[in-house]
Parts: sequence; structure tokens; C-alpha cells
Amino acid sequence: MKTKHLLPLTALGGALLLSGCAQTGPLPTFGKTIETRWIQADFDGQPGNELIASSNLQDVVFNTRGEVIGWYVKPNAGTPYIRQNADGTFDFSTLKNQKGLVNMVGQGDGTLGSPARRAFALSGGPLDPAQEAEVSAPTFRTDLAANRQDAVFRYTQGGATVTKTVTLHPRNFKIDVKTDVTGGPERVDMLFPGLGKADNPRVQAVPVGGTPAAVQGSGTLSVPNIQYAALQENPSQIAHALIVRPQNGTVANASLTGGAQGLVRVDVPASSSLEVYGGKNELIHLYQSGYTTLPGLFQPNFFGKISLWIVKLMEALYKVIGNWGLVIVALTLLLRIVMWPLMQAQSRTTARMQLIQPLQKEIQEKYKDRKDPESQRAMQLEMAQLMRDYQVNPAGCLSSFLPFPVLIALWSTIRNFEFDSGFLWLPDLATPDPLYILALVYLIVNIGQLYVMTRKNPEMFRQQAFIYLMFLYFALTFPAGVTVYIILSTLIGIVQQIIVNKQVERETATIGVQKVAPKGTVDAKPAAGSKTAKTQKVVVTTKDNKAPKVIDAPKD
Repeated sequence: MKTKHLLPLTALGGALLLSGCAQTGPLPTFGKTIETRWIQADFDGQPGNELIASSNLQDVVFNTRGEVIGWYVKPNAGTPYIRQNADGTFDFSTLKNQKGLVNMVGQGDGTLGSPARRAFALSGGPLDPAQEAEVSAPTFRTDLAANRQDAVFRYTQGGATVTKTVTLHPRNFKIDVKTDVTGGPERVDMLFPGLGKADNPRVQAVPVGGTPAAVQGSGTLSVPNIQYAALQENPSQIAHALIVRPQNGTVANASLTGGAQGLVRVDVPASSSLEVYGGKNELIHLYQSGYTTLPGLFQPNFFGKISLWIVKLMEALYKVIGNWGLVIVALTLLLRIVMWPLMQAQSRTTARMQLIQPLQKEIQEKYKDRKDPESQRAMQLEMAQLMRDYQVNPAGCLSSFLPFPVLIALWSTIRNFEFDSGFLWLPDLATPDPLYILALVYLIVNIGQLYVMTRKNPEMFRQQAFIYLMFLYFALTFPAGVTVYIILSTLIGIVQQIIVNKQVERETATIGVQKVAPKGTVDAKPAAGSKTAKTQKVVVTTKDNKAPKVIDAPKD
């Protein structure tokens, strides 16, 4: 990378960062975090205002009957898709047009909020989502300390009156839905369409005391007295799930429809209580919401089992420490101590490789114009001897891969864990740092680590340092808890590498120095000007491992 190219590329990268040019969406507003709140505004362009619940994890749009017409789960917590204009109005264009954002209820026939694609919609008797109803103004409140956003919707249709109470929990993906229908049928159907762009989700339900029953593709299946019903994509960091669980003695039956976008129709009594999870089909979120014990819902893989061990360790540490930020610090220190021997072996290999890089380059320069087989074999022999002299074992690099499963699982666990507090100036460890301080520290410590690892090869440092500028984008979008972990772990790695570098330099200080003792007694010395005084060539490698020098030494 030439220096003259660095400035324009950095400027381009900065422009991309500020514009939020990526599927992760726009960056947090500097110095601000998302305010968990209810917003009353015109969202769909139709007469009347909608009620929007905005939080770090999702933005959920309700119509005046308490039906969800827009259910946007954020790829990265804390991303601000709703912007307020200077005149007090709201701009929803980024929310509705973001390509990387999924509307959990899809688009139905192409019309926003069409009857076929409304979650929590009620049907049965005179209740029909496609027909007009007489609605009352909803009431709502937010209590973030209690992790609640409550709203009450009331409407009348065909002589039946519906009171629907929804409670969202901003720090997870759960929504409690309570319905009370008077003057209507004894049982009604509640619709749960989804999952957005998923063309063939797995649709399944488990009856109380029974085994999972599923339909995928075309077809319909009825399951009585369900323990839960769910629509799921294949588990991943970007997959989604919608899970319905009856609560407080509610007896619910489910009708499952597979195929494009899928549908769960839950038959409930006129007065019912349901818990609905609408968010990522990912282990840590499901664990924190209490769903990993449900039969047939989620089977963790090898990394998932490590993640569960880590999250349980975090919970145990929290009971003792009482602060999630300090829990991350303690967890980082604990795991680095456990992995110190493995990282020590890798650090020693890295240090020795640094020392021989200039010498390898000299050997390569020596044979650069000699391409015949004999010369190439001679070069390989010299390279092999050099590695033997400095005790460089290429297989030592394999030790760095052994901690990878734990490190990957740890990163995934902290990334998806929903903390209920901040740390130092950070308002929430589950969202990015709104002041970008962590991103700057992240950049500094990583460049510091690169310098320590490439200090014998300035050219390599210059080439690789630019890459970390590209990584800055991820530091700006990572949850603060993840960035704190990476910074602490990297600082410990730097200290460990510096210690090892000094040890290895002491161990290899005399490599290449060949001492020649005269024949006979050690005190025997040829007389000055003696005819028997001869010289021999001695190769001396200096302590700082610069190029070897050839000197004349006396010889009998």
C-alpha cells in the first residue's frame, strides 16, 4: 500500500462509515442512544396515526386495533432507523426501505399492513381483520426500569368489544398479549403470519405432554392444547423466529400452515394470555428468554454448548460482582489465564519468527538470481538450518487454533447477550458506544498489537496497519460489551508478547557466534609476527541480530 493512496482511501472509508453504507444500517447518533418510547405518527400513509414502540432491539408498529403491521428486528442492537425531524415529525423511510432489515409480518399481497399479514389480528364471529371497526384512542406508557412498554387497544366490531393489552420488553424480544372479548364468540383465532422474507420457514407446535409436530412446505396441520407454536428459520446470527406460548392457564389450539412466509393460527378463549417471542433465532437470546428448555425448539451445536457454559459462568460471576461491565473484565482475565500456556507457545513462535525474518530475507536475496535446482536446494537447506538454530517450529502455530472454539463462542455470547445496565460512560453494554471512544481505543490497541508482532519488519507493519482502519467500522457497530472484551484481551496479549519477545531475544543472543579455541593449552598464543600465525574466518552474529559479519581470527 503506497502512502499516497492512504489518504483518499481513508476519506472514502470515513464517508462510508458516516453514511452507514452497509446492511447493518446507519450508525448511532454521536453522543446519543436510542430512547425507548412510544411514538404516535402516520406510518402507513393511510388516514389516522399508528403507535410505534421503538427500542434498541426492534421497532414494532401497531394499528389502532393493536394489530402489528410492521415488526422490524434490528440486525445490530441500538441502530436508529427512526429519525425525528426538526419540526417534530418523524422520518420512517430508512426503517421501511432498509434492505438488510426484515419486517417479521412480511408484506402479504404487496400492500403494507394488508389483512393477511397482520400479527395479533383476531377473527371469529363478527370479528374480521379485513372489515372496518369502531376504535378508541389507545393508551400507553413506558417503564424502562421495569423493562416494560405497555399499551391498551380497544375496538368494537359487529357488537363484539375487544380489549387488547400488549406489553413489550425492550431488553428482549418478548411481547405479552392479553385479550378480552365481550359480546362475541367464546373462542377466537389470533393470527401470527411470518417470517418476513422467509419463503419456507419451519412451522411446528408441541402439544402439552406430546412430541413436536411440524409442517414445512405446502400443507396444514392442527395441534390441540399446545405448549408452544413456532415459525423458525434455520438457526444463525441473522435468522428469525416467532414463538407463541399460552400463559396463565390459557388452553390454546394451533393450526399450522407451511409454505411461503407461513402462518400460525392460534385458537384461544375470549379471555386469553399469550407470550410471543419475535426476534432472532439464536441461542443466547432464546436462552435469556427461557426458551432453550422447550422440546424440539433449538438444539445447540458444539459452539452453542460452549456459549451456554460461558453465559452461565457470566451469570454466576454477576451474582458475586453485581456489575456486568466488571463481569466482562473478570471473564476476560479468567479466560486469558486459563489459555495463557497455549498463547505463550504461540507468542514464542511469533517472537522467533520475527527474529529470523530479516535473516530469511538475506538468504532469499542471496539466491534471488540463482534459479537452478542445486541453488534452490541450497537455499532450502540454509532456511531449514536457520529455523533449527532459532528453534522455530512451524507446527507451533497450530497452538493458536486450539483456543478458537472458546474465543468464537465467547465473542458470540457477549455479542448477543442482553445486559440490563451500562458501564462507566456506556449507557448499555448491549449497544454500541454512542461517543465512539471504544472504537478509537480499539483501533489504537490493535495497531499497538500489530507493531509488537511486526517490529522487526516495518514494511509488513505499514502494509497491515491500513487493514485495521477498515476494521474500525465493526468497532463502531459492535455492542460495547464485545468491544470492551476485545480491547482487554488484546492488551493482555500485547503484554504477553512483549514479555516473550524479551525472553526469546535473551535466549537467541549468542546464536551465530562461533568461538575458536587454539590448539593446546588455553594460554598458548602465537608470538606477534610469528610465521605460524595464520588467520581464519569467523562468522559473528550481533546481539541485535543484524546481518552477520565476517572477521579475521588468529589460527595456529
